[in-house]
Amino acid sequence: MDSSVIDNARFEPIDEAGWRALAERALKGADFDEALTTRTDDGISYGPIHTRRGDTRPLPRRNAGRPWHLAQRIDDPETVRAAAQAKEDTANGAQTLVLAVGGAPTAYGFGLAQPVRPALARILEEVDPGTLALRLEGSAMAGRALADLLARTAHSPGEIEVHFGLDPVSAAASTARDFSLTGELARFAEDLADPGFGGTVLTADGRIAHNAGASEAQELGFVAAALVAMLRAAEDGGMAPETLLAMTGLAVSVDQQQMLGIAKIRALRLLHARIASACGVGEAAPVFVHAETSLRMATREDPETNILRNTLAAFAAGIGGADSIAVLPHTIALGLPDGAARRIARNTQLVLLRESHLARVADPAAGAGGIEMLTDALANAAWAEFQTIEREGGIMASLAGGHVQERIRQGRAARTQAIREGKRPIIGTTHYRPDAPRPVAVLAEREPEPSIPRGSRRALTLAPLHAGIEETHP
Repeated sequence: MDSSVIDNARFEPIDEAGWRALAERALKGADFDEALTTRTDDGISYGPIHTRRGDTRPLPRRNAGRPWHLAQRIDDPETVRAAAQAKEDTANGAQTLVLAVGGAPTAYGFGLAQPVRPALARILEEVDPGTLALRLEGSAMAGRALADLLARTAHSPGEIEVHFGLDPVSAAASTARDFSLTGELARFAEDLADPGFGGTVLTADGRIAHNAGASEAQELGFVAAALVAMLRAAEDGGMAPETLLAMTGLAVSVDQQQMLGIAKIRALRLLHARIASACGVGEAAPVFVHAETSLRMATREDPETNILRNTLAAFAAGIGGADSIAVLPHTIALGLPDGAARRIARNTQLVLLRESHLARVADPAAGAGGIEMLTDALANAAWAEFQTIEREGGIMASLAGGHVQERIRQGRAARTQAIREGKRPIIGTTHYRPDAPRPVAVLAEREPEPSIPRGSRRALTLAPLHAGIEETHP
């Protein structure tokens, strides 16, 4: 083949109107907007083509020169098995271990056995905390236990990256109990920050809202309101806002809606910068963002399709600029994942990082018209939700009054109805269901209702993992 055929080939220039005319011809009478425009749960519309933006600046991860960390959850109640998982994960590519303690809002019905200190000690016997990062999802008591155990290692605190994940807002949301942020929060933060560990102490976390059914803007608004509540508590305790911001990370869920996932992480950084500016911090350092693939998108029927959903979500989180990403194993809707499911979750990210090299470019979506539009629209919608929460007295008062929960419940009900009516298909569940269920191995079956404290109707509880929907399909 003569390569000059390709070298000399030219496409005639075409503008947006010309492209749309070609698209409409290909649609053969179908409505353009109906076929090619997507409308999010927050009412944001986006289509297949947008003008490139040249007036933006990149929104990279905290350390733009470092790939995101491959995070793997350790949440097995059997301590010996959990320690073995930690050893295997770190030997096969995991750079962060997420230590989910039983009873934590993000333990999802499982988690390390309580009291947690023996479990943490056993896990630390199998890994070198100087060569990886640790992320704790549990109480302040668990955080102090971990800090004490790490202080006994051969490493100085400054050599250890640990994210203690203290999150009193999610604890209040999941249990419907009132938590006082003032004073106590500052003391916990100072106690854990004092040894000088690298990483963060506090987390403003939107995952509990997402998995209860929140839209993208509701989840981001929840995170913003939680961060502001922590800032106010720190101020009451005499802590400067820049100190609190430096020790606080953010966490969100990312689902299979790839473009929205990219924009969500980027919008989160815009919200953080806006809050920092309002506190007079100015050019705050980029915030540490932890992303986890969505639990609520996981299906019980045909669970292998969750592998594809997780891949889309992990791709979006990585491109969007998350600093660490945890992929929930594809069988998590059915129970405690076994080694094979955990390996697939781990390898999903290894392929994206080491074979696709997705982390080589800092914020590759910068300037892309569609992504920039979604980023701005999500940030504005999230700010509106944040302002609503503030008018309700702040996140704690809004939770106490059930306002946040009611908005999330309404959105969840509308989404569930659309799924049942076939307007939002779920492959393997409402569409293209397998003829017969295939056996799936798990270490322990999930309880009919997740063992997360239910509280009253004021509690944000895990949305059913498509329960009931699988029997209602077109």
